[in-house]
Amino acid sequence: SSGINAEWPLRPGNSDLIGPDDKPLSVDDALMNSLHGRVYKFTHKAIWGCRILLPAGGHIARDVVNTLVELPPTEHWAFVARAECKALNPPQVAYFIAQFCKGDFIAPKEEVGRDDDKAVPFGALLQERNKAHAALSIVQGRSNPDVWIHSPELRPKRYVYKDKQLCSPAFREYEWAPMKKPMKLRELNDCIYDTKCTGRKYDLFNNNCQHFSVALFNKL
Repeated sequence: SSGINAEWPLRPGNSDLIGPDDKPLSVDDALMNSLHGRVYKFTHKAIWGCRILLPAGGHIARDVVNTLVELPPTEHWAFVARAECKALNPPQVAYFIAQFCKGDFIAPKEEVGRDDDKAVPFGALLQERNKAHAALSIVQGRSNPDVWIHSPELRPKRYVYKDKQLCSPAFREYEWAPMKKPMKLRELNDCIYDTKCTGRKYDLFNNNCQHFSVALFNKL
C-alpha cells in the first residue's frame, strides 16, 4: 500500500479556524424545538467543495497512482442549504451543513438515537449569520481552507472562501439553486437520513461524501 489514503478524508472540525464562540451548532432536538429552529425556512441549496487533506506529497503521489488504478477524487463535498428569516430582529441568515465522512454511518430516521456501535451518531450543523464560518466548517486543516461552489456550470471555479477571505458576503443567485419546496429545520434535517447512502458504511469508492451531497441535492 502506498499509504496515500491513510488520512482520507478527515472529519472536518476547525474550531481553531472559527474560534470557540461562533462554532456551528449541532442540529438536535433542542435546537429544532428552539425559536430559531422553528422560524428558519430553507429555500436554497448548494454543494460546497474543498481539498481533502493528504500527507505531504500525497496529491502528487495520488496523481501518479491514478494513472494505473482509479482512485477517489481529492475533493470533499458538503450539502449546504440557506435560510433567511426576516421575523428575527435583526433579520438573520442561517446555513445548514450536512457532510458524510470516513467513519460515518447514516442510520435510517427511525433508528436515530438508538445505541449502537457502528459509528459516532451522524448529524448536521447549523451556522447562523456567518457564511465564512459555514464554509470553514467543511475544511480539514489550516493549510488550504479554500471553499468553492461545486457546479459544472461555473467555469472558472467560483469561490465561497479563498485566501482567508469571504468572497461573496451577500446573496448571489448563481451560487444557489432553489429547493423544490421551502423547508423548516426539522423537515430538512429528516432528509439527511433518507438517501441512497443510508444504512451503508462510508466507502471511499462507492458511498462517499460526493455520493451523499449529490443525492441530497437532487432530492431537495
